[in-house]
Amino acid sequence: MKKRWRMAVSGVMLLLMAGALTGCGKTEIDVMEGLELKFDGVDGYGTARIADSYVWEDAAMEAAGFDEEKMTDENIGDMFRGMAAIEEAVSYEVYPSGELSNGDEVTVKATVDNESVEDYKIQFTGTEKKFIVEGLKELEEVDLFENVDVEFQGIAPYVKASIRNENSNPVISVRYSIDKSENLTVGDTVIMTAEYDEQLLLENGYFAGESTKEFVVPECDRYVTELSQIPSDTLAKMQKQMEDAIASKDWDTVTEVKYIGNYFLTLKPGMSGSDYNSVYVLFRIKDVDMTDPDAGETLYFYTYGKFKDILLLKDGICSVDLSDYEMPEGSAFTKKLSSGDIFWRGDYYYIGFEDLDTMFNKCVTKNIEKYEYETNVTEQ
Repeated sequence: MKKRWRMAVSGVMLLLMAGALTGCGKTEIDVMEGLELKFDGVDGYGTARIADSYVWEDAAMEAAGFDEEKMTDENIGDMFRGMAAIEEAVSYEVYPSGELSNGDEVTVKATVDNESVEDYKIQFTGTEKKFIVEGLKELEEVDLFENVDVEFQGIAPYVKASIRNENSNPVISVRYSIDKSENLTVGDTVIMTAEYDEQLLLENGYFAGESTKEFVVPECDRYVTELSQIPSDTLAKMQKQMEDAIASKDWDTVTEVKYIGNYFLTLKPGMSGSDYNSVYVLFRIKDVDMTDPDAGETLYFYTYGKFKDILLLKDGICSVDLSDYEMPEGSAFTKKLSSGDIFWRGDYYYIGFEDLDTMFNKCVTKNIEKYEYETNVTEQ
């Protein structure tokens, strides 16, 4: 289609644009004269396009005799058909036209149909012209993880990870994901992956650096996972608290309360439970056998105090709530109407465990599906 048509062209311009008359009385029109290419985009991904495909049009129309002053109602149709034929007689091809770098060579090739304009006494010349690519913007590296971070929350080894995305760069459309988000502990590595449209990024003048980034779980509060992690002074405080609790029962027949060690339980990986860990502080109690108190018989039984969710704070301090503990419980009206952690000796019942195996079954065996355990009990 016609882009423009200017009738007022100086004689000097006509001579430059039209060239000399041929021997057949036709005016030569060089379709490459004054042709320019525009280069857009960035280095390595630039594009080329013709700035104006009709730089020769004014000269061609003038040579063909299409004068605005000669246009009448009778010939206007013929004139417009002639103009259209002249415009359609020339087409261009640019190659290569994409993925260009500064310094590349681009060729413009013209295809002309001189037969279609034979009646207008013009002849198109000039079929090829070469250009050197220049002026393309250099690619700029962009950090896909600028203002993007991983937040860690919780207590190790049950820390949770989440993505905090504050990237407001409108050029970058990125989807972020992390390979792990739960059950993390101090020192674990979380890998974030950035997914993006590489071509779109390049077209906007950018290229990405790394598409993955590692984040390490920092030092934080953590649940104790081994008995050896609990300082001796903390264990001593738990032991003292339980000795005081046993003494408060006012068992006037008790003659000895002996600390014999600990059971330590911690959740297995992937398991869930009411306690993340627990320490059982164990005691052997020496009591008078009430079946025949005058015989001077001695009765031994066992009890415990359970503390839970012991922490190692990030400043190195071991934390435990000494006021939050459990002890064996039970009650009985008769031997048939009894419940809890009790055993009978004659007509008397005792709250606790008659032997270590029974206490181990209550504290450890019943929890072994979900919890790992260790013990430092040596006395039988």
